Amino acid sequence: MPKLPAIKDAFHDRLLAITLKLPGAYEDRPWGSVHCKVDGKIFVGWARLDDGDMSLGVRVDKTFQPMLVASDPRFTIAKYVGKHGGVDMRLGPRPDWGEVEQFIVESYRLIAPKKRLKELDAAPAPPAKSRSKIKPASPAKRRPKRASTRR
Repeated sequence: MPKLPAIKDAFHDRLLAITLKLPGAYEDRPWGSVHCKVDGKIFVGWARLDDGDMSLGVRVDKTFQPMLVASDPRFTIAKYVGKHGGVDMRLGPRPDWGEVEQFIVESYRLIAPKKRLKELDAAPAPPAKSRSKIKPASPAKRRPKRASTRR
């Protein structure tokens, strides 16, 4: 049977780019939808819902999970891994990609072995992008210290 050509999906491409920057991360499709793993363990997955919206599955700290689900309607407890801190996040038409990346990296940190976390923490941080056009205030001038008169 011929393989069907892949459909281009900008959200998939963006999510995959975020994920593959992490040490040892790779894409897998064990059940048809995209899952990314590190050393054989799934830390993130995504798929299009019936309504066309993208859903992202990540792990969060188990103590944070109920607060997140109760306070943000984009989040639900994940069907199979909810008992382990799994949540599904509905991305909507214009996701905050910085926030999405934070959830993916945090999920990676919860799943990845210590050697991968050392690699991640040793990697140089990308330069921060400033959204503000305002220049930071220059530091206040300091007065020179007086010589001590104590003996």
